[in-house]
Amino acid sequence: MRYLAFRVAVATLVLVLAPACVPPSGPTGKSLDAVKKTDLHTVAGMARAIVEIESALGSDKIKPLQARYEKDYRTDPRDPFKRFLWAYSLKDRNQVWEELIKITKLNDKFYWAYLGMGIILDGWKVDDQAELNFKKALEISSDIAIGYGRLGKMYLRKNNLDAALKLLEEAVGKDPAHLEYRLDLARALDRAGKREEALVAFRQVIAQEPTSFTAHAELGDLLNRKGDQAAAVDSWAQAAGLNQKAYAVRFKRASVLAELKRNQEALPAFQEACELKPDTLACWQVLAKLSAEMEKRDSRVAACEQVVRIDENNLEAHKYLAFVYLERGDIERALPSFREVLIKEKDNLVVLSGLAKIYEQGEEFSQAIEFNEKVLALKPDDAGAQAALKGLFARFHILPEPITGKDPKRVFARNRRQIAEVYKLRLEKKPGMQGELHYKVTVSNAGRVERVIVARNTAGDQIVDICAFWNLKRSRFPKGFGATYDFELTLKPGD
Repeated sequence: MRYLAFRVAVATLVLVLAPACVPPSGPTGKSLDAVKKTDLHTVAGMARAIVEIESALGSDKIKPLQARYEKDYRTDPRDPFKRFLWAYSLKDRNQVWEELIKITKLNDKFYWAYLGMGIILDGWKVDDQAELNFKKALEISSDIAIGYGRLGKMYLRKNNLDAALKLLEEAVGKDPAHLEYRLDLARALDRAGKREEALVAFRQVIAQEPTSFTAHAELGDLLNRKGDQAAAVDSWAQAAGLNQKAYAVRFKRASVLAELKRNQEALPAFQEACELKPDTLACWQVLAKLSAEMEKRDSRVAACEQVVRIDENNLEAHKYLAFVYLERGDIERALPSFREVLIKEKDNLVVLSGLAKIYEQGEEFSQAIEFNEKVLALKPDDAGAQAALKGLFARFHILPEPITGKDPKRVFARNRRQIAEVYKLRLEKKPGMQGELHYKVTVSNAGRVERVIVARNTAGDQIVDICAFWNLKRSRFPKGFGATYDFELTLKPGD
């Protein structure tokens, strides 16, 4: 890239300041935001303008700034201050770089051009050239705070803490009203292990600017690392109050409140955090866990519902929701949750029992029988499944003992007799009912019925259908007759 070829010849620097390079007003104790626009080309005014431009980049706020500085530049293109501010307000930082190069060719002792190039190179992480440009700016003028502050910030990023501390202390000394330098100094002290000094520095920022969200938030982080969790919680609360969209401080505060067993405060804190970032799975999972510990059923249900919205296969959430929905009688919502659990835990007795109840409540009686039988296969003495099957068998005339016979012909004959008897009973309520039944029955060599498929059923009666299907399904054949059989029966009054 073009900028990589640019090098500063430090050995040839001239330290005498030209009148147009640095305004004669020198450093100021004013807050940058307090500098009037009429003071724009003073040290404080230029520093304020740089901060303002940088904060506006990437938003619509840059458009009026860029228009204003372009207008000033067009009226006097030879003025290095006006040209710098116009160039620095451009969105394309490569274009900014090229314009600043041009300024240095016209005036190689213009402080702000070297500062701007240092900032841009720092953003690009071209550290060696950024450092050269920052140092050249500092050699042109050793009295301007922003040069120390920005080079100190770069060293902080690189974790060169001794150099960062020295420069940031210099920046604070030259412009004590500028919060960014104090904040970076506090960060550098913290990372250097000087935590007590860092605490003082963060508190100085807050004393100077009580509404600094960043200072409150980072002070909370430092206090938490020091083990003063109660104070950390208070700092994060201050930060949260200053930024209604700050998720991270709310989540950290809620987590520490839970660690402190201050659950009554932690629960709403987690709820507030989760609502700010509704697609953050971890937040809802923690909220669900805390709600369970506190026996807050409504909160736990709401959190678990969010979990399955984000992670539709989440086992733990489905396990809990399935039974809540079943208790409520909301079987349409309970069923998919039970099915999801069953995919991963095929022998989960609680889930099998739940599904049996759901299918019976939903009048899918054949499915209810199937799942109760699965329960009893795993736990033969399960009283709930035994009772449910007893009632279903009686309702659909399924014989308690499986139908057997010495050969397949006798097994099928006994099934026909049972179905015929039930058909006669049904004719009393549905005179004229008739139809054909055709089932394909697959039997293993061991005599077990492996599968029953309904090939045809025109009778249209649920009781006859379930009676036929389950008596066939439960039948026991003699060994050695494994095959798939066609079982057909015509139902007609008078036959």
